[in-house]
Amino acid sequence: MGRKKETVVYPSGTFSTSQREGSMGSSVEFTSGTVEHYRPRVSYYMREQAGNFHYGKQHPMKPHRLTLTNHLVLNYGLHKYMDVYEPRRATEEEIREFHAEDYIDFLKRVTPDNQAEMQACFSDFNIGDDCPIFDGMWDFCRIYSGASIEAARKLVAGTADIAVNWMGGLHHAKKFEPSGFCYVNDIVLAILQLLRYYPRVLYVDIDIHHGDGVQEAFYNTDR
Repeated sequence: MGRKKETVVYPSGTFSTSQREGSMGSSVEFTSGTVEHYRPRVSYYMREQAGNFHYGKQHPMKPHRLTLTNHLVLNYGLHKYMDVYEPRRATEEEIREFHAEDYIDFLKRVTPDNQAEMQACFSDFNIGDDCPIFDGMWDFCRIYSGASIEAARKLVAGTADIAVNWMGGLHHAKKFEPSGFCYVNDIVLAILQLLRYYPRVLYVDIDIHHGDGVQEAFYNTDR
């Protein structure tokens, strides 16, 4: 992928550096010249609806924080330096590239209104305090996953150097079940998009919790 660079020309002469020392104790001088600065193309993905979902009153997962984060981005004017997108929802076929069909069918059908009828399935799909049933759950999964898929495709196409999706990063979701507040593993879906073009992908997880769902998805591969 190409990188956009900007050339900055410094004024003639030598800048005073009498107060700075080099690693060997000699003074360091900065002379006139040109420096190429990296100016990445940044894509930013957000849907306002993502902040409207609610896991439950006592649940620590608060999607509303996505709305607050987006307001900070806008109020600080960061959006002026990025290409801003309202991404489409992921399709069922795209989510099926990683997740099992019976699990996807469960996510599509279960709602707070019918959960009593489907409670017999809850142990099969790890439904409980960490991963409750909430209104719009399947739509929430499609929204954040669609953003990650589109971000990955943008990188592959070379039309972005950096892609940001604060809605995503639900790294605990497993192929057959949710885990740790995560229902669909958008990171795995994004990596699968990247692997169509790149032989290997480096995944760096900065969450305080281990990204076990992503590890499990690729544990038996060298990619």
